[in-house]
Amino acid sequence: MRTGLALDISVSKDGWGNVTTEEIQKLLLSTAQVFIPYTKKLTDQTIVVLSTPASPRIFYKLSENGAHRISLSAKDRHWCQYAFQFSHELAHLICGSKKGDQTNQWFEESLGEAASLYALLELSKTWETSPPYPSWQSYAKEFKKYRNQRIHHASYPDNFQLSLWYKENRTLLSKNPNLRKQNLWIALNMLGLIEKNPGTAWSACGWLNQSKTDQPKQFEQYIRDWKSACPEMPQKKFVEDIMDLFGIAVPREKNESGLF
Repeated sequence: MRTGLALDISVSKDGWGNVTTEEIQKLLLSTAQVFIPYTKKLTDQTIVVLSTPASPRIFYKLSENGAHRISLSAKDRHWCQYAFQFSHELAHLICGSKKGDQTNQWFEESLGEAASLYALLELSKTWETSPPYPSWQSYAKEFKKYRNQRIHHASYPDNFQLSLWYKENRTLLSKNPNLRKQNLWIALNMLGLIEKNPGTAWSACGWLNQSKTDQPKQFEQYIRDWKSACPEMPQKKFVEDIMDLFGIAVPREKNESGLF
């Protein structure tokens, strides 16, 4: 069944607990709508959502019918958990996640954490006036509360400076992309840039893995390649702002006369 939102989401029947698949689908569609206006990566896509006792994930390989597959571990009617997990996995889809060198996967994981925090705040606003069901309106405040709890429990260090911290921990990050607490610290630093201009931010993310291959690449080159892939100047400026957060030198651009 098409949803009318340029995105078709179907939910597997089993494993969700005390909840209907229709309720889950409504929640996931509401979450996806947070991003749909800002990225073409979700246009005319089909997503099959599965229940799993393991960690949530998005599968690189499409189903036989050409659908993206995402598994979630949320159960029952814990809407905040569904939204948090699903928006993280949607971020991988938005970023064009694909197989290849995993050296810089930590950055995409951090964008996923940022996407989750971003979605929770947006849902708290949307559900105040337009929840999937009228009876769910009172739940709107829970999204913001869940977001604040996630941030609080991350034990975010005082006087945290991302550029200095990254230089000291870049090797650790390159070896383990799923350091969730640290991913969240990085996400919190990027979140302000994303929330300032979500249209530019999420559309820019669509070009993140344009040049990803099996060959290892320094993060500085990875991020510069991202900037080069972005077709619009506001997107390039967003990437430059991200580079600045990490203390990465921004290459000077030539003007129309070919001079710096």
